[in-house]
Amino acid sequence: MELVNYRRLLVMYKLEDYKEVQSFIETYISSGLAKEMILKLDANFITPLLKRGENYQDVWNSLVEEYFALHATIDIIKLGRNRSEINVPTNRGSSWKNYERKLEKQGWNQISIETLKKSTVEILSYLSNSRESNGISKGLVLGNVQSGKTANMSGVISMAADLGYNFFIVLSGTIENLRNQTANRLYNDVRETSNLTWRLVDRPSLRSNLPDQKISKFLLNENDKDRYLTVCLKNKSRLENLIRWLYSDENKTRQLKVLVIDDEADQASVNTNKIEEQDPTKINKLIKELVNKGNVKAMNYIAYTATPYANILNETANDSLYPKDFIVVLPKSTDYIGPEEMFGTSEPEQVQKVDIVREISDYDVQVIRGLGKGEAIQIPKSLEEAIDWFIISTGAMRHLGYRKPISMLIHTSFKVNDHESIAKIVTSYVKKIRNNPSEFFSKLEILYMNEKIDFSRQRFLDNMENYSSPDAVPAYPNWVDIREQIERIFRLDDNEYLSHVQLTDNGEPKYHEGFHIAIDNSKMTSADEMIRLVYPSSVNATKLAPAFIVIGGNTLSRGLTIEGLVSTFFLRNTNQADTLMQMGRWFGYRKGYEIFPRVWMEYDAYERFQFLSQLDYELRANLAEYSERNLTPIEVAPKIKNSPDYQLVKITSVNKMQSAISAEFNFSGFNSQTIYFKDDTEQLVHNFRLTKKFLNSLGAPQKSALSDSKLVWKEVDSVQVEKFLQEYQVISEDIRMATINNLIEWLKENNHTINDWNIVLSSKGRIEFADVGSDWNIHGYNPKGVTRTKLVSSSKGEIVSIGVLRQPDDLIADIEDLNYEDKKAVKMEEIRSLRDSKGFGKTPLLVIYRIDKDSEPANKSSNRREKLNFSHDIIGINILIPSFIDVSTKNITTQLMPLIKSIDD
Repeated sequence: MELVNYRRLLVMYKLEDYKEVQSFIETYISSGLAKEMILKLDANFITPLLKRGENYQDVWNSLVEEYFALHATIDIIKLGRNRSEINVPTNRGSSWKNYERKLEKQGWNQISIETLKKSTVEILSYLSNSRESNGISKGLVLGNVQSGKTANMSGVISMAADLGYNFFIVLSGTIENLRNQTANRLYNDVRETSNLTWRLVDRPSLRSNLPDQKISKFLLNENDKDRYLTVCLKNKSRLENLIRWLYSDENKTRQLKVLVIDDEADQASVNTNKIEEQDPTKINKLIKELVNKGNVKAMNYIAYTATPYANILNETANDSLYPKDFIVVLPKSTDYIGPEEMFGTSEPEQVQKVDIVREISDYDVQVIRGLGKGEAIQIPKSLEEAIDWFIISTGAMRHLGYRKPISMLIHTSFKVNDHESIAKIVTSYVKKIRNNPSEFFSKLEILYMNEKIDFSRQRFLDNMENYSSPDAVPAYPNWVDIREQIERIFRLDDNEYLSHVQLTDNGEPKYHEGFHIAIDNSKMTSADEMIRLVYPSSVNATKLAPAFIVIGGNTLSRGLTIEGLVSTFFLRNTNQADTLMQMGRWFGYRKGYEIFPRVWMEYDAYERFQFLSQLDYELRANLAEYSERNLTPIEVAPKIKNSPDYQLVKITSVNKMQSAISAEFNFSGFNSQTIYFKDDTEQLVHNFRLTKKFLNSLGAPQKSALSDSKLVWKEVDSVQVEKFLQEYQVISEDIRMATINNLIEWLKENNHTINDWNIVLSSKGRIEFADVGSDWNIHGYNPKGVTRTKLVSSSKGEIVSIGVLRQPDDLIADIEDLNYEDKKAVKMEEIRSLRDSKGFGKTPLLVIYRIDKDSEPANKSSNRREKLNFSHDIIGINILIPSFIDVSTKNITTQLMPLIKSIDD
């Protein structure tokens, strides 16, 4: 049964009714009754329970199946050793139960609440309730960008409060209005409780005379019911004030049971334009002082982030913020639209499920860049198109009855002057289109019809196959209905057609039916206008969905939620990997308007997001593998810190790096494939001849037990493989495979640990004997070239990307005794586990592919793929190194120059 049935069932049953049914099922499970027996319960028991006068056996069966599916699908990836068993509070007046009810009122379904509860319990089980006995607990919660980390934080705080923790510190970014937003959100989430009294301590300081900041008066004894929450900016003076204030009363310090939550923890040492006066290492030092200094009763530090590559996984000293005790990966909802859904992954191949990215041309990029210099007068075509789509979406969503804010985001620079320049040309364009409406509507209709085809509702549903509420995904309205809504906007007075948010005489914002333009990072410049972004506090504040064009920089990069985001115009203005990922305000949930969001970005930014999507996928896959092995973060620290992927992020984060930097590599667990190629005949012929010579120098191959299309060589001497890899030529633009020379050096350093290699030659179809004179004669066989085509979105100029080279089963083709279930392994953790169980846990694998130079897409009408059209067949390779977590391997240190010009320049 599909999980979506739960939503349909709730149409018939109130949530309270379902809870009664759920309680009934749990009672019988506790008594030892199996699911099959519960399904067969007599109708006389069922119908009174369901409060219906007839036999609802089918509904009962659905509810039982739903219950078991719900409790079977929540799987938390975690590393660490649990310190205690958590008893979930059940008292109706507890902070947790109040928060749970709040989530239900907000429309959370039972699956989402159960998932949040399970991850909350998991996190709390690692905390230390006594510094004297257990020391300080330090952990990391890995979420997803724009995926509801705050909801999990509120869950952790509310349940921890029920368990006796009495002081909660949330470290929140570097921007004051975002700190206020976080403080109000968290306080409102937890304060509705009858058992506990919550007190919000705002900007605590010893200089304050406010009575609620006298820590000597705080009620912190074991049986006291007061709980204290403060949200602190990651700012030198604020942190210093907090530390001095918190530890000013020794008696109270000894009563403190503290939980520090570091929101967007990777930002603690990221230096942005807005905080250039701040020393990021000083901020990091102050946070460590906050956590390590006081003689508190209990201290715990939890880092929350979606991008942990920088400082969190960097230093591992005892007093550092490294998550030595636990790492918990928050489950990703099936409704979440993130990097993997928008940009895909290459290993294993997954095309983007939500194909909504549109390209900004190089010419338009230069026009936008010229704005800050006063060079541009004409609005770029791509920006024009992005505004047009925003106007279309506003009309469509209003017609569909959408009431919440609808937004467009323009993010091209961190400079306030640039924001004002952009605002001028946007304002000019939006005003101009009213002058010639018939011409404008013709243009809009063409854009709308094209977008309906390029990203249809059915395509969304097909690709997001596990989406929880497919029936609620809207259909594209008829064009005539959209036009009617836009004409209504065009008839408005000038002041209501386009303006900043107006203010009433009382200073309250008021909204109109036209377009509100907001420049975030700006200040209020008059008594009757609000230039910064401010949304209505209630959905009933306006008759129609209010529309916003938001222009800005830093506040849009982190934390600030852009509501109803349907059109984004984005130019990459950072080389820092973590920062770029956090700029993805378009990631997240798009309930009720799933088909409307679009993102315009330049090719370089698209390429970088693809790279980061792959890194993010592999980091989570690695953590899943470590979790399967019951490892702790301390045990995997060297693996993460010195992995090639981490080093590449570190290297590409150095702005405009002109000289080489030192990097330390450990290739344990390395798994990578060549996906970028140039039509360089000399290089192609070199690799072809090298591979043919290498394979024929080995002993006779055997055919793979997995498939007739693969040849296998086993126990090939490492020296032979290293020589082949040393001579094999990779283009420098292939960022991951460009580290082959470093890999070879590492292999030589660790030859005592690694077994001889297995080699697989993967081909297309049944392998036949070679004809006389064949230029691809491998031990008398002529394996056919595989088909790999040009991936348009990832190719540029002479650099051709094939997106993916390998098939998952290539990585198990050297294993002989595979059963049916074994052959279905596709995830990397499954493949590694399978190789371990079959005795190949220490055997590296080299997979070789001959790619047909004339490869054509299977779908001739696809605009995603094109014919390869190379001058010669290509040799591609995939290298799989075992994960030596429990075995000591040596790192190698080398000097590296910038690796990808096309990304960093």
